[in-house]
Amino acid sequence: MVQMNNFLFDAQNIATPLMLVDLDDTLFQTHRRIVPQTDFKMVTTDKQGQALAYMNPIQQHFVQWLLHSTHLIPVTARSAEALSRVHLPFQYGAVCSHGGTVLNPDFSVNVDWHVQMQQALTSYQERQQILIDALQQQAINFGSIRTWVVEEQGLGLYIVAKQNTENDNPYAPNFLPELLNSLSSEVLEGFYFHLNGNNLALIPQPVSKANAARFVLQQFASQQRPILGFGDSLSDVEFLNLCHWWGMPNHSQLNRWVKHNLTQQYKQEGFYGDYQ
Repeated sequence: MVQMNNFLFDAQNIATPLMLVDLDDTLFQTHRRIVPQTDFKMVTTDKQGQALAYMNPIQQHFVQWLLHSTHLIPVTARSAEALSRVHLPFQYGAVCSHGGTVLNPDFSVNVDWHVQMQQALTSYQERQQILIDALQQQAINFGSIRTWVVEEQGLGLYIVAKQNTENDNPYAPNFLPELLNSLSSEVLEGFYFHLNGNNLALIPQPVSKANAARFVLQQFASQQRPILGFGDSLSDVEFLNLCHWWGMPNHSQLNRWVKHNLTQQYKQEGFYGDYQ
């Protein structure tokens, strides 16, 4: 125990922080978004075992610090199967599939959360196919897409619509916002949407990273541990707001949004102040 400028520092009684962290574009990037350099480290593979995503040296140091200093819990859009292809030693469970699945520390499916999702999504199972049919029909006016339902344990969690581009280029001209806006409000009722490059996720409202992260954090509620968070996209903000402190990568979607809106507020108000 050390006295430092009237602050009592007890090195023997430090609670290890919990770290809720998004993965793609937060800790690493796919090779379609970057040109891997010799000092990059491969960190994920595709279903054929080929390299898919990399960490640059700064990200490597950051991840090493996270693994050494925190109890790291991924909160990701990846399915449990896709998470299994991330070659990092997660030990404290995970939130997968935009919150549709919670994994225990041994990476088995958390049954309690799965039962909650089964009950919440019963009315959505048939509607997901109706929505896929509507997407495919409307896409005739815009371009080629492929669609599927992401499933875990036989339960349909959410829909993906992927724009077909050469080499799955995420920066190709994107018609998915127009396609989404062309659908009727009736068929979209009860869903929210996440657009990332040439991928559009149409997600039932009960499926939420924040809802699942809140469920996970309840297990630690009595421990008064610091909760930290990192994420890159606007869709991460809801789970990040469960944390005591949170941050974002530079050049991320979330960072660009914050800078843009701060600039707009200053232009309109003439000062930086509370958001009204």
